[in-house]
Amino acid sequence: MKTFLIKVLTILLIILAADRAFSLVVKALFKTTTTTDEYKLNAVTYQMNAPVIFMGSSRCHHHYVPSIIQDTLKTPVYNAGLWGLRNIYFQYGLLCNILERYTPKTICLEVHPIDYLATPFSQTAITGSLTPYINISPGCDEVLKVAGLYYKSEIFELYRYNSQFANIVAGNLSTRTLASDKGFKPLYGKLDTTFKITPERFPFAADSAKIHYLQAFIDKCKEKHIQLIFLFSPFYAVEKNHIVDIPDSIARKNHIPFINHYNLAGFTGHPEVYYDFGHLNETGAKKYSAVIASELKRYIKNQ
Repeated sequence: MKTFLIKVLTILLIILAADRAFSLVVKALFKTTTTTDEYKLNAVTYQMNAPVIFMGSSRCHHHYVPSIIQDTLKTPVYNAGLWGLRNIYFQYGLLCNILERYTPKTICLEVHPIDYLATPFSQTAITGSLTPYINISPGCDEVLKVAGLYYKSEIFELYRYNSQFANIVAGNLSTRTLASDKGFKPLYGKLDTTFKITPERFPFAADSAKIHYLQAFIDKCKEKHIQLIFLFSPFYAVEKNHIVDIPDSIARKNHIPFINHYNLAGFTGHPEVYYDFGHLNETGAKKYSAVIASELKRYIKNQ
């Protein structure tokens, strides 16, 4: 029995040693990759220092053009949004990491139903791409623990990168993302209207856990004296429903400006400015950025 235990312990030690050795290589490659997700997360976590930042999921990532907005605001702007269902769990963890390094003056948060409704495929697992940033901030570690990812990543460091390995390699073999974009990622093409497009419906109940973290996001900004603005950019097809009632109520309760453009003249129903029913194309993003920059000027002074 003793011999068996020694063999098992030896194997475990070899596995852990190999894990630590290979993780050093992968970590180095992770920091130099240019694939969009990994490059942008590194830039936001370690380099970005703009006084005005935009945060949110894909509709933030594709809708806000920093060069256009900063020309109006006369202050540097960075788009820290990322595609995919990067809901409020992810946004809160990312915010906490950002605040460990510097404090922006203004955060514009593009809210989405995935941030406050019990939508499918948008729970805590979405924080997985934050595992390379374990132990940067207590807040990020908290959401990783809630997702059940923290301790696995502490024991086996390669686990932090296992879902990103292909991107890490590809991003080191060729350039995928440019720093000059300041986080914005354009979508090219026009919405196909040859078939009937109905409004995207969100028939889901409020998610108390998500709303808790949305409030935590607000409280963190208040604690750091950051001006927070809620945004809701336009959809191609809309309906009369209560899709924005929850963020509107939260914004009112916390005295936060909420610029709601769910249904916006010149955008809603105009296929030429959309890539798909929920995302603006490059033309639409430039047009919308000019609109939102003008409105934000009322709230954001030259910083």
